Amino acid sequence: MVRSERHDKAKNRRKKVIQILFLGLLLITCLTLMYFFNVFPFHSAILAYDRLNILAVGTDSVDTKGRADTILILSVAPKTKDTILFSIPRDMRVVIPDRGMDKINHAFAYGGIDLLERTVEEFMGIPIHYYGVVDFESFRYIIDALDGVNIFVEKDMHYIDRAGSLKINLYQGQQILNGEKALEYVRFRSDALGDLGRIQRQQKLINAVIDKVLNFESLTKIPALINNLGEYINTNINPNDLVSLARIMSDIDRNKIWVETIKGEPQYIGGVSFLVSDAQEVKKRVQNLLDNKYRGCKIEVLNGNRIPGIAHNVANKMKELGFNVVNIDNADHFDYQKTVLILYSNDARLEEYVTNFLKDIQIVHKEQPSNGIDMTIIVGKNMVY
Repeated sequence: MVRSERHDKAKNRRKKVIQILFLGLLLITCLTLMYFFNVFPFHSAILAYDRLNILAVGTDSVDTKGRADTILILSVAPKTKDTILFSIPRDMRVVIPDRGMDKINHAFAYGGIDLLERTVEEFMGIPIHYYGVVDFESFRYIIDALDGVNIFVEKDMHYIDRAGSLKINLYQGQQILNGEKALEYVRFRSDALGDLGRIQRQQKLINAVIDKVLNFESLTKIPALINNLGEYINTNINPNDLVSLARIMSDIDRNKIWVETIKGEPQYIGGVSFLVSDAQEVKKRVQNLLDNKYRGCKIEVLNGNRIPGIAHNVANKMKELGFNVVNIDNADHFDYQKTVLILYSNDARLEEYVTNFLKDIQIVHKEQPSNGIDMTIIVGKNMVY
């Protein structure tokens, strides 16, 4: 009996050694093949960027210059994983180089991805390093290759446009959408929110796709998916950089991704519906979001000097910087001579960042309250907006 147990233990040890050798050989083979086919992720130029901006475009066709239906900019810092997803409504009125004022989605129709890239750079005030253009057929392929995505359809969606060959027929509820149904979901815009509602659904679908890609079962399908992407996606990202980008994205906490839709006022100009924004304010807002690594922090602003509207003015300023203002109210009294900043953390960089904008303030450190607020601003008499 003892000899049998020793034999079994020895056999198990040999089995483990063989497994380890096999895994080691498999790893070496994989790394060698990645290097041979120029997809070795540690030599990617992407890692050299302080911040990388990728323009993602959804259109009716990749080959012909149709109008861009979806315009997104993924801005990510490879080292810190700080990430912002910008979305530009297709009806936004912008300056198209050499064409003048027009809807931003017309830039793609006039001059393809090159002109759209130049237009986005001038409108946003940031450089575009890479791009990817996906048509509707590609979109369906990617979703179907992942066996669909899990989405809660927030309401019944029914719409028919025979001229545009568009038919949407969706019902409310949690469900797995295949490529065709997912396309219907993100193209629907026949409600009060219009194009902005469509953008929200696009962002929701992006999260669902990321969830599916990071699922273990889906990972086994990624190699085949990537091998076939060339015929479906027009991009200037080479395979080497694509692997590095995938590694970076897998490490990003999506709960910390800031999603920003560029805002504009609906206007009719020359009988045409546009969204109109102040180009300089857009650039300022974009830069503020890129600079503020604390965007999303929950803050409250309290009126401590009795000046009507002062707390709202300060709150609006903090919103421009990317802070999440969750409460605007009166302070416990109105005799604050100096503005008080109450910080519920010992982050010296946050203290320095806020001080740059609020200038002459008194700083107080306290334990974080149960409501989860990160800092409180009590506006004193020394601050007038």
